[in-house]
Amino acid sequence: MLFSGAGMTDVELQKLLTHRIAFWLQEDVFHFRWWFLLGFFAIFIFAWCKLVDKKRLPEIMLYAGLTTIITLVLDEFGEELILWDYPIDIIPVFPPFTAVDLASLPIIYSLIYQYCKTWKFFLQATVAMATVFCFVLEPALVWGGFYQILNWKYYYGFPIYITLALFVRWMVIKIYAIAEKAKTKI
Repeated sequence: MLFSGAGMTDVELQKLLTHRIAFWLQEDVFHFRWWFLLGFFAIFIFAWCKLVDKKRLPEIMLYAGLTTIITLVLDEFGEELILWDYPIDIIPVFPPFTAVDLASLPIIYSLIYQYCKTWKFFLQATVAMATVFCFVLEPALVWGGFYQILNWKYYYGFPIYITLALFVRWMVIKIYAIAEKAKTKI
């Protein structure tokens, strides 16, 4: 029995999930905001495919992949702690796969990584991106009904956006340095 303390059986939990999918099919899928998110996702993926440096593809994919994993985890924490919510999902699964987590953040971060070769330039671009995300895009997403702030303030995310970018850049550089060192030993 799952969640026995809450008195819910596996079957009851499955019914809740089925209800969520039914609600999604009735209220979200194929409505304007759903199409908007899907289009937003597709445009970001298309643009990234055109702009990404194919010579550095494994490195940039590593950066984007690590960013995606971390943003999915952070978003799940935020939703579980009732800090924010995404009323519209592209697909109704747990954790919710939002267009922000799967497209915009990893793509923008990875393009900044690609084009900003020095730490200083990278930091400046990341601060600019964090400013736009926190104080322009997030309020626009709230206004459009794509994002709900429950127990959160826009500016709370500002240091998180910056720290995330710096940490992932450091990780990728470190991973590639270890790989290069291993190559020279052979």
